[in-house]
Amino acid sequence: MHDVVTIVGNVATDPTQGRTASGVPVTNFRLASTHRRFDDATQTWIDVSAKSRYTLCK
Repeated sequence: MHDVVTIVGNVATDPTQGRTASGVPVTNFRLASTHRRFDDATQTWIDVSAKSRYTLCK
């Protein structure tokens, strides 16, 4: 089974590669993306910036 997730943003750090204790290759990096939501009270879009850490396993 394969899951695919698409995240759009800017890579905020250089990716680093390593392996888990069991030898699975992983890549770590921080991704900056903006969450956008519509505020019913003001009838405007609100952007909320956030940075997250992601780990990719092959």
